Amino acid sequence: MPEFVRPLSSEEDEAIHQLLRSRTVPAGYYVRALIIHFSSRGETPGAIARRLEHKFDNVVKWIRRFNEEGLAGLNERPGRGRKSKIQESEALAVVETMLTPPP
Repeated sequence: MPEFVRPLSSEEDEAIHQLLRSRTVPAGYYVRALIIHFSSRGETPGAIARRLEHKFDNVVKWIRRFNEEGLAGLNERPGRGRKSKIQESEALAVVETMLTPPP
């Protein structure tokens, strides 16, 4: 059975429409808002995946995450990639050193 987004509250619907009208929203966030918008209009995850040229599994993932977490679910979670080896304070000291002219 296809998975659809739950009924949107008026605030959520307005927030999704604002995201879709924005020219400054990051591309990934925009696509996730489109997924929710199309699903709320009754499109199946398969149709959305074909329309946006995305994987079916990713469309279902974002619909499920939105259903569980609301608008906050559209944010990306921290990646599993390599973690920074230096602290922010150490990085700031390196930048300051590089910007200081030689004596």
